[in-house]
Amino acid sequence: MSRVGADRARLHEAASTLAGVRAATTLLHSLGEIGEIAKERRAAMAAMVESELERLERMVREEQDAAKVAVPGPRTDEPRAEVIDLDAVVSTMVLAHEAKGTDVRWRPSRMLALGDSDQLTEALNVLLDNAAAHGAGTVRIEVRATEPASSSVEIAVSDEGPGVPPELRRRIFAWGVSRPGSTGQGIGLHAARDLMERQGGFLELAEADERTTFVLGIPMLGCADERPDDRPGARADEGTQEGADRRDDPRHRGRRGVAA
Repeated sequence: MSRVGADRARLHEAASTLAGVRAATTLLHSLGEIGEIAKERRAAMAAMVESELERLERMVREEQDAAKVAVPGPRTDEPRAEVIDLDAVVSTMVLAHEAKGTDVRWRPSRMLALGDSDQLTEALNVLLDNAAAHGAGTVRIEVRATEPASSSVEIAVSDEGPGVPPELRRRIFAWGVSRPGSTGQGIGLHAARDLMERQGGFLELAEADERTTFVLGIPMLGCADERPDDRPGARADEGTQEGADRRDDPRHRGRRGVAA
């Protein structure tokens, strides 16, 4: 991606992140102070806001460092290789998008991946923004290993919308391509695929599915040995087929990677 294109993509992501933070802070003021559930919800939301602000600060610092280069050119910054707690990444994004009014359902996976957690978060944020803007109904996130012997873990984001028009399916990840009637710039999906491919992963549109489904793939490390499922903030999802849990407690979140 060119430097100009990358800069536009980062501005796109920064605007989305700020929108999530603003919605969350507004929601924080509206949540009641009485009751343990309200207190846990406020703590989880506050931790998410802090995590997203830290990510935004890192994004700004990276852009400032890139601006110091004497001769501007294509971006050459390499993604970090770190152990990623996928539940930490997903739960932060779930809270951010719930604050913006999106109904998101998922269940913790305990899975670990190898890559850049900030870049994975950006790509997942794009897919959730896309589902909210162009989809309908409940958005579901499924974290899964592709097969027993697979070296990748997938994060599937699906919604109940009309899907991608057949004439756009082959070009949906191209720069500047957007759906008919969209007010978007056609930046997000292109940038998200670039972020995933730069760290050895992928982003694709599922070929056939009753729901509109985009799938992120990233190198898998395995599962976390210990993580209690019943910790505060993990709620059962009523109305889902599996009674899935949503992880609402992003405490001790932020960049939970260990340099590899």
